[in-house]
Amino acid sequence: MTEGIQNVSKPQIKVENLNLWYGEKQALKNVSMNIPKNSITALIGPSGCGKSTFIRCLNRMNDLINNCKIEGKVTIESDNIYGPDVDVVDLRKSVGMVFQKPNPFPMSIYDNVAYGPRIHGANRKDLDGIVEQALHSAAIWDEVSDRLKSPALSLSGGQQQRLCIARTLAVKPKIILFDEPTSALDPISTLRIEDLTMNLKKDYTIVIVTHNMQQAARISDYTGFFLMGELIEFGQTKQIFQNPREKSTEDYITGRFG
Repeated sequence: MTEGIQNVSKPQIKVENLNLWYGEKQALKNVSMNIPKNSITALIGPSGCGKSTFIRCLNRMNDLINNCKIEGKVTIESDNIYGPDVDVVDLRKSVGMVFQKPNPFPMSIYDNVAYGPRIHGANRKDLDGIVEQALHSAAIWDEVSDRLKSPALSLSGGQQQRLCIARTLAVKPKIILFDEPTSALDPISTLRIEDLTMNLKKDYTIVIVTHNMQQAARISDYTGFFLMGELIEFGQTKQIFQNPREKSTEDYITGRFG
């Protein structure tokens, strides 16, 4: 059990002894973590250490991978998301995901944001308001309000990523997972996404995978350090960066490896 896990009272997400295998290879080893509501939790660690695999367990994206076996328990607001009665479509609506590279659909800006609400049965007369609110929340409305029918692929990379965030927000999730959302962006776009993320935590719980140590230190409330499929250390970000308990955490943060 990693030190610091129990420091979070009444977690929104509770992970207990999570193990995952891709075929014969074990990618996650007894990971336990409590994530509080309306916080940003950053996951750091070298490539291939299990960070992205872990967040994909939080909305069961790994279900889509052949020969993937999962053991352990993930509870979100008292519901075991790996229970037999879980509706995975509803789960992924509640736990949205933004990927490393912007992936807008080949349709208009408006239709990208309206896509999810339409699938989930939103009333047509409500769509305009849903789209506008989501674009406002993603801090891109002022840039696109006069060209909603333009192709989403005509936007810049940073704008496309904020559009993808708006698309996620449009279905009103409770939790948003970010898998290295700024790694393909320029510094200015990166800062805009970081500012946006910090604003969003008022209304959402955010878990972000990042290779950028400065980014984790800037925006997160909690940080988890992964190494070779294990959660080595988890705690408040200030403690992890200023006074890590584990030598391997200190070595990674100070650039001795990774």
